[in-house]
Formats: sequence, C-alpha cells, structure tokens
Amino acid sequence: FLLRMTPPHRHNLTHVLHNSIMSAFTVTSALAARVAAPKAARSARRSTVVRAAEEPVVVDATTEIPAKPVYVKPTSFTLQQAFAFSAPEGSNFIASGPELMNGRLAMLAFVAAAGAEISTGETVMQQFSEAPTAVLLTTALFVAATLKTFTTNTISDTIGPFTKEKELLNGRAAMIGMAILLGYEAVKHVALL
Repeated sequence: FLLRMTPPHRHNLTHVLHNSIMSAFTVTSALAARVAAPKAARSARRSTVVRAAEEPVVVDATTEIPAKPVYVKPTSFTLQQAFAFSAPEGSNFIASGPELMNGRLAMLAFVAAAGAEISTGETVMQQFSEAPTAVLLTTALFVAATLKTFTTNTISDTIGPFTKEKELLNGRAAMIGMAILLGYEAVKHVALL
C-alpha cells in the first residue's frame, strides 16, 4: 500500500504515523506487576512507570542540504602576484612569474647571442652596445606578453612536444647557459663561440 503512494503522500502518512506512535508517552500501570507479584510485595509498591521514547530526527524531502563550497579557479591575477616568487594558487602556469619571464628571456637571449657570436665573432656586450634599443624593446615586449598571459591566467595549449614542463626546463637550461656565456666572456674578454 505504501509503495503505490506518491512520495509526498507517502512521506506525510509516514510522518503522521511516526509522530503519533513515537511521541506518545507509554504509561504502564503497576497493575500488571501486582497481579504477578505476591501480596506482600504488592502492598509495599504502588507506582506508575512512565517511559518516553526519543523522537528520531526526520529530514524533510524538501529541505536542501547545503553543498560544500566549490573552489573556483581564479581568472586573473594582480601584477604583485605576477612578480611574486611563488606561483599563486590556482595558476595555470607551472612556475612563478619571474621564473617564467626570466626563462623566456634567457631562451631568446641565448639563441640570439650565440647566433650573433657565431656569425660576427663579437661578445654579448659588444652586440648589446651596437643595438641597445632593439634589445631593450625586445625584452620589454617579451615581459609584457608574459605578464598578459600570466595575469589573465590564460591556459596555454600543448602543441606537439612543447609543454609547460619542457618550457620550464628549457628556460632553466637557457638561464644557466647564458650565465656561463656571460661569465666566460667577462673573464676571457673574447667570444665563446
């Protein structure tokens, strides 16, 4: 019978039955005990026993249980977060902003400096002294492009073998390579390549 009822009617019926049965006090008279007990004990006891059953908590089907707060990934970051030495929580990038910018600039600088050294035989300082505006403008352009993607938390697509992890590894290797190149030229005063 209960299974054929619609859920709201079934809920109301079970709620009414439950409340009328469970919330009523059970009163037991000592009369039953007197019948079974001997006469001497019967005269000594005259009491009424009252027992109450605890009502279980009933959750109404219309009551919604509050959901846990869902972590929302940030869509943008401030410049302060972009220049912080730890990547902000929720960033789509694998590294912090400074490491990402320095790695990209080192990759560009190492390839450009090594290529120019091979073709002209000039040191990095000689190359920079011949075209400082172009070098500084290129540096500013790469920093601005990195800041734009970092502050907007842009998800970069993986294209073939180029992944975030490989960009980070290549950037670190280029920073080390550029430091070695500059250190060698500073000590020997000649081009490495």
